[in-house]
Amino acid sequence: MNRTCALILGGLSLAVSIDAFPQAQSKSASASRIEDIYIARSVRESRGWPTEFCAEARTGFPTAGGAEDKFTFQSTATRGSDGLMTSTSVKAIGNYRGCFGPTPDALTWKFYMEGALGSITFKGRGECAYVKQNYPEEGMTPARCFAELHDLSNGYVGGLMTSNAINSYSNLGDVSLPPGYTQTGIFTFRLWKRR
Repeated sequence: MNRTCALILGGLSLAVSIDAFPQAQSKSASASRIEDIYIARSVRESRGWPTEFCAEARTGFPTAGGAEDKFTFQSTATRGSDGLMTSTSVKAIGNYRGCFGPTPDALTWKFYMEGALGSITFKGRGECAYVKQNYPEEGMTPARCFAELHDLSNGYVGGLMTSNAINSYSNLGDVSLPPGYTQTGIFTFRLWKRR
C-alpha cells in the first residue's frame, strides 16, 4: 500500500471513529442519566389570605399576614441558535399552590409549594425575595424564588426549583400592567434520581 493510500484510509478510519464516538457517548449518557431539567412559565390564577392548606404543620413556618396563591404552568419554546424564548405559553402542563409567610425582612418571604409538572408531583420549601420595586419601570417588581423539592413522584429522590419572576399592577393572569412583560415567573426544575 502506498503512502497516499495509507493516509486516505487512515483519515477515513479516524473520521469513522470520531463520528461514532459521540453517538456511543450519547447513548451511554442517556442510559445513565440521573438528572432531568424542566423549564416552565407560571401564571398566577388567584391570590388570597392563607387557608388551612397553608397551616404551619404543612409549610414549616407561620403564614399569618402572608398569602396563598394558585398558579398554572405553561410550557415554553426557545430558539436553538441563542436560547431566546420565542413562546411563553405553548401549552398548559401543570399547576401549583403556593404559601408565602413574612420574615423580619419585609422584602423576603418564606415559601412553600405543592404541585404537578406533567406527570411529576412535588412539594417544596424555600424563600422568595423582591429584588427591586418599580423596576424596570413604575409598577413592576422583579423577584426571585427557590425551593428544595421533596416527596417527588416518578422515581425522583430530590430536586431544586429556581424562579425569576416579575409582578405588575395586574396581580392575576398573563397580561402585565404596564404591558409587555412575561408574568409571573420563569421556573427551572432540576430533578434527580439515584445512580
